[in-house]
Amino acid sequence: MLPWGHAALGYLLYSYGLRLRRTGPPSGLAATCALAVGTQFPDLVDKPLSWTFKVLPGGRTLAHTLFVAVPLLLAVAFVARRFDRRRVGDAFVVGYASHLLGDVLWQLGQGNVRVLAFLVWPLIPVDEPEYDYSIVEFFLQLELTAGVAFGLVVTVVGLLRWWRDGAPPLPSLGLEVAHTAEKSSGERE
Repeated sequence: MLPWGHAALGYLLYSYGLRLRRTGPPSGLAATCALAVGTQFPDLVDKPLSWTFKVLPGGRTLAHTLFVAVPLLLAVAFVARRFDRRRVGDAFVVGYASHLLGDVLWQLGQGNVRVLAFLVWPLIPVDEPEYDYSIVEFFLQLELTAGVAFGLVVTVVGLLRWWRDGAPPLPSLGLEVAHTAEKSSGERE
């Protein structure tokens, strides 16, 4: 999944998770930023270390493994609760976990269970192409495949949900949104 798809999937999971807990739609700059960073974090670590610096064997290795993700997310949740920033910690955790889900979602739907191997790297070697070009060149050579199209659909759905939620964090930045957020029973802004 591409960055915008990861951001949208993370936002959808976080937004609907808050609704299940009946705490209202996402709000606040800190939580929204933590969510955004969390949705991109594994790629921000692994892609440069693999594609640019050639330190890792693939763009879904170190920060994409459960051996790094689980302890890191537990530590983030613990520290967030310790400093009474639970919503910020939860946002990062949901964002990071949604990234890992996003990287397997389309291929699992196609019956490719081998895609799960990166979650336990280095126990199972990564099976992905090596790129001899930069991240910018990667995006310039991108083609519209079924998986990319799926990510675009997730992005559109995520943007619609974000808009209906009142476009957080824009209101907390003092920027007015041209509509009012969706109100349903049990929700508050």
